Amino acid sequence: MRALASLLANGILYHNLHPTLNLEWAYERGVLGPRLHHLLGMDWVYVISAQNSVVYELRQGRLQDPDDGSHLPTGLDALLADARRTGVHGLFWIGGRPALVGAQPITPPPNAADPTPAGPTSILVFGRLLENEVLSRIARRTDLPDLRLGAGGGAKLELASRAGDPLVLSWTSPAPGATVTRAVMPWLLACGGTLVLFTWLILARASASARQMEAASRVMQESRAALQLSEARFRDVAEAATDWIWETDAALRITYLSERYEALTGRSGAELMGQPLDTVLHSIEGPLESWTARAAERRVTPLSCRYLASDGTLRLCRVAAKAVRDADGHLIGFRGTASDITAEVEAHRKMEHLALYDPLTSLPNRTLFMEFLSGALSSIGDSQRLVAALRIGLANTRQITESYGLAAGDAVLAECALRLKQVITDSDLVARLGAEDFALVATAPGNVLAVKDLCARVQAALNAPIRLPEGDLIDLSCAIGVALAPNDCMEGELLLRSAEFALQHAQGEEPPGIAFFSADMTEQVQAKRTLEHDLRRTVGSEDFVVLYQPRFSAATQEPVAVEALVRWLHPGFGLLSPDRFIPLAEASGLIVPLGEWVLRRACATIAKWPDLVVSVNVSPVQFRQGEQLLETVRAALKDSGLPPERLELEITENVLLENTEKALDVLVGIKTLGVRLAMDDFGTGYSSLNYLRNFPFDRIKIDRRFVGDLEQSRDAQGIVEAIIGLGRALNLQVTAEGVETAGQFAWLRKAGCEELQGFHFARPMSEADLIALKPRTRAG
Repeated sequence: MRALASLLANGILYHNLHPTLNLEWAYERGVLGPRLHHLLGMDWVYVISAQNSVVYELRQGRLQDPDDGSHLPTGLDALLADARRTGVHGLFWIGGRPALVGAQPITPPPNAADPTPAGPTSILVFGRLLENEVLSRIARRTDLPDLRLGAGGGAKLELASRAGDPLVLSWTSPAPGATVTRAVMPWLLACGGTLVLFTWLILARASASARQMEAASRVMQESRAALQLSEARFRDVAEAATDWIWETDAALRITYLSERYEALTGRSGAELMGQPLDTVLHSIEGPLESWTARAAERRVTPLSCRYLASDGTLRLCRVAAKAVRDADGHLIGFRGTASDITAEVEAHRKMEHLALYDPLTSLPNRTLFMEFLSGALSSIGDSQRLVAALRIGLANTRQITESYGLAAGDAVLAECALRLKQVITDSDLVARLGAEDFALVATAPGNVLAVKDLCARVQAALNAPIRLPEGDLIDLSCAIGVALAPNDCMEGELLLRSAEFALQHAQGEEPPGIAFFSADMTEQVQAKRTLEHDLRRTVGSEDFVVLYQPRFSAATQEPVAVEALVRWLHPGFGLLSPDRFIPLAEASGLIVPLGEWVLRRACATIAKWPDLVVSVNVSPVQFRQGEQLLETVRAALKDSGLPPERLELEITENVLLENTEKALDVLVGIKTLGVRLAMDDFGTGYSSLNYLRNFPFDRIKIDRRFVGDLEQSRDAQGIVEAIIGLGRALNLQVTAEGVETAGQFAWLRKAGCEELQGFHFARPMSEADLIALKPRTRAG
């Protein structure tokens, strides 16, 4: 009832429980929540509306859906009627279990405008089972340890309930003598124990005094020994430390130098006693007196100084100091350490250099280059002068590295950097931005002609032969892209990007040349990006078609094989040849799914002819896939039913340059499947003959550049004759591609070339045209 009264005294319950229950306030905020069970022990909490229905039920601290009242006390109607008049509390039976129940009406607070509620009020009911904890509490208070419910041996008490049978409590009454004994005996024992303890304390105190005197003497001896040990330890640490220790008087005259100083400098500390501190420490941040004056007032940051080492070199050290005062607080001197930081400073300098410079060429990197370019652009102002940004791309350093090794490639890049530094003026800057990519800023060229002259000098310097450490002479070529400020733009990043667009244009020329940025280059790059986006979206779809260009027997002029060629039917650009989209596919990795699609389509198509061989080109990117390429070939042959000996994979020499050992493993795997191998564009690489000797090729294809010059060039004829003879010597079939005239055909047949391919015989054709070309050999 006290718990009920304390809650109902706050009129806020009335506004949240009557006439409508605010469940969020009652439970979520915890006013009638689990704490009533956990803290006050209430097993039931009910809110009963004015219509005598249960609207809120909390049972064992858990919110329940209001039920039909089966968990309410027996005699509910009488209980509610009495509760609305004066409140009710007492013993009740709830579900056959005795409980203490209290019920009170929920009324408005006395200070309300109308403290008298209109109509019946809601009732708040608390219930607590008369079991376990409640009985235990009563038993402890009444000294009845075996208090229990129900009749039994010993005394008993009947308690009337408000409704139903009375409650019976029973217990066993203890003997009165035992109670007195239990009450008195502890006091008697305590008094006797106190007397014994008091006697023992008097004796112990006398003994302790003697021991304290003995211990004090021992502590004094131990302190003296510890002091000696501490002094020895300090002396050992001071002499063994890499730092050296110094002390001065208040006038900064040296009074102590550790032996480490003599080991570092070769000067005796005894000879320097009484000398000013700056005799051994030379500050590079102001006078020592100013610094030590601040140290006398508070802790200060270490000071950088120089000192003369024993080898005669000046080294750097970091000096720390602390003021020394006497017992009265008067300054009597300074004490500190000096730590050699020469190696640390040098390492920091090297880190800064690495952060801003390329470690191989010692040229500025992109970070420093962009800072210099931004400064050059900001200095233009209203003047009419130009700032030129050049992107310089080397063409064939990768092949040099693969042929001669990494050391040779690094030597070439270092030589290129040296030549570029010799070309520029003191007001210009050259930097290395990538593996084969340099950049140059010319801050004050007189005009566009001066920029062109600079580009010509750069190209001449880089195109000159370079002698490798092994003695070989190699030739380089480079392309240059140029963007001008303020003509093209005034933002550093944008200017450099414009120069890169121009470089891409220059690299597309043959041979690589010099290109100045123009607005249409941006459009070309945008078109390239559009193609790449569309390629990602449509690769392997019906927007791509496979055409077939036949290869003919030189003896019978009958088609004996076809080469599968992919074309792209782009909705915006029309039919695109491979040179428009294959480089994009290779750069983005999309060549792998595209190549797989072409292989599958070609195998499925040619499987309809029993006597044709199909050649499919393999990109270097596909070839790097290794086992994945082999799985793709296996799946294409299995799904199409094409015999493996009728499939030929054409591979360029560039595929074999990257990793010869891995490339050989892949080629052997292809040959194990029974598939034929052809080397495409033979004669254009660095070491084609070496590859033919070591790799399992079945065919070589003479590059169209040699075939195209047959009727005009004796050199071309000699090269083609040599290739045909080489193929015959190595037992390899030879195919000439790019045959476009009758004269070329006649010459090649006479020279003994076995197969021919070119526009003179047939152009790439669709599957339907291929059916018309060989109707007599079509299966079925």
